Amino acid sequence: MINMLKTWFTRLPDLSAVIARFPFITIIMAAFTILLMFQMHEANEDIFKLLLGLILSAYVSFCIVIACTSKQLNQKIWLQLLATILVCALVWFFETLHINLAMAFGAVLLLLGNMVLWRQSRNDLHLWDFTHKIWTGAVFATLGSIIFTLGVFAISFALKSLFGLDINDLVTDIILPIGLGFLAPLYWLSTVPQTDESYAELYENPSFVSKAVAFLGTWLLSPLTLIYALILLAYAVKIVITGTLPKGEIAGLTTPFLIIGALTWLVLEPPFIKDKFLARLFRKSWFFLSIPAALLLAVSVFVRVQEYGLTPERFALILAVIWALLTGLWFICAPQAKRDIRFIPGFAAVLLLIGTFAAVNISLQSQVQRLKANLEPAGILNSDGTLQAGPILDISAARKVKGSLIYLNRHSGENILKRTLKSYDYEDYISIDQVFRDLGLKDVKLTSRYNSNYTNDRFEPKENRYSVEGYAYSIGPLTNYLWNNGKETLYSGETYTLTSEKMTLTLTNGNDILAEFDISEWLDAQPVIEGGNNSHVLEQSLISLYYGDNELVDLKVHSIDRSQNAGETTSLNIQLSLLIKELTP
Repeated sequence: MINMLKTWFTRLPDLSAVIARFPFITIIMAAFTILLMFQMHEANEDIFKLLLGLILSAYVSFCIVIACTSKQLNQKIWLQLLATILVCALVWFFETLHINLAMAFGAVLLLLGNMVLWRQSRNDLHLWDFTHKIWTGAVFATLGSIIFTLGVFAISFALKSLFGLDINDLVTDIILPIGLGFLAPLYWLSTVPQTDESYAELYENPSFVSKAVAFLGTWLLSPLTLIYALILLAYAVKIVITGTLPKGEIAGLTTPFLIIGALTWLVLEPPFIKDKFLARLFRKSWFFLSIPAALLLAVSVFVRVQEYGLTPERFALILAVIWALLTGLWFICAPQAKRDIRFIPGFAAVLLLIGTFAAVNISLQSQVQRLKANLEPAGILNSDGTLQAGPILDISAARKVKGSLIYLNRHSGENILKRTLKSYDYEDYISIDQVFRDLGLKDVKLTSRYNSNYTNDRFEPKENRYSVEGYAYSIGPLTNYLWNNGKETLYSGETYTLTSEKMTLTLTNGNDILAEFDISEWLDAQPVIEGGNNSHVLEQSLISLYYGDNELVDLKVHSIDRSQNAGETTSLNIQLSLLIKELTP
């Protein structure tokens, strides 16, 4: 047994060496883990932003470390610290600055492999070897994290079932944060090769992992991508013949194809792979096949933008078109000596970095211009520049107006929306629903996903502060997200337990159900006063839940965020307290 333990420990990564190589990243991961451990039950938007900032900072620090060591320089801890402060600040204010975090993460992840040749001459095999090792390490770390999580929960379940020992809090508060937030990333860092590690094995004696990657690329990705390319070309011919462009399908068909195809081309780079017939066929034909797919995507995006305006998602598709077209033309037309494989992820990273800071702002301005351009054709704008409630002259223009209003209202564009309406002497902005009624757009149905069937309202009591005067004690505030299914416990004490399931709150005492209350039904019946952007003020915020022989229990609602689709409540994010009053005989 002792020998087995010794053998197991000798196979663990040398954590001291990993920490010595990546000291600042280790500090970031430790801070991330501590924050996760102590703030898990109090997680809010600010904590979430801070966690995202630390994750992104760790990747940026990784890039700095690899770039410095590849140039045989010290790690420049001061630069990593400065980058971390800057990244966390940008993430903290991402909504105010209109930063697209998804694109920011994409840009940084694409740069990880390229850092091994930072400001160095071309070396495709060195880049391929380093990149495929860090990403296969990430795959193993992810699989290990999944197995670790399942194993920990299995142990927790077994201890509770067999011995009545409940370690669920220990698992969720300590073990999982340490395992997933610290040890898993530390393991991944242990798999990162040295920047000067030899890659000579790729010529004659590739490792098992390299062979596995070669098999995946040669016998799975290559033939499947080629077959898919033929189907896509046939589909393009069909579109040309019929002269009709399907709605919302082309992007889903072409974008994964372009990404997977480029990835397959990169996978087939080592000589022991690309000398095979199927690999040679794919590498010679890929960029010629990518051009028609990129053009098809370009036409689709152009039509969608013309009809519905820009959004960050469509902006990302435009970036994908630019990347695919220019990358394809470069690797087709440029001299062989200039076809550096760093260009493929590097150019994509540069475009995503541009999109990080431009996508949201440009999309908002696009929707503002779309709104202005269609007010008059819709019959909503008078000749003197004031707004009126119809009648609608052009239903297509009215749909565009309504779609832009909804987009601006949902995507941090409230101030832009107010300024736009105010510029037409419309100063009575209360809520988006009020705008629809005043402009005669309430019954206009949209065909895009930004349709009028979906609403998101916030309800607040007239007075957010509340008193427990007259009650023995209060429990809360309690916060919970009520979905259409799934049972969840909001509070469990010696006397009462409050659970939620399918929008219904249930108060129990042991096995006895004392009261059931449908929050969604009650909310629909509430008289509301329009009060602020897409928000309502509750007339009634105190609910009588249970009246017993010795005690009564009331619900005090602090706030409710409700999402509806076609008039049906899909979720409720509710904050409430239980107020307990003792009854005298």
